[in-house]
Amino acid sequence: MTTHPERVASPQSPSLPDRRERRAVSTTVQELQVAILECHVAALEQELEAERERRQAVVDRYERLLAER
Repeated sequence: MTTHPERVASPQSPSLPDRRERRAVSTTVQELQVAILECHVAALEQELEAERERRQAVVDRYERLLAER
């Protein structure tokens, strides 16, 4: 481990990121949140489409049964 005698520890060490860094971190967090939400939306859309297909299959089966009578 290298020591740096010119660096003096202060009560603020390690320091908080400056405004630009906080903004970058905040932007990154927001981008991750958006990506997660987009994944959730995509999954819900797939579930919705599967449910529509299932319902259509039920309707088709019912119509076939009625046509056989």
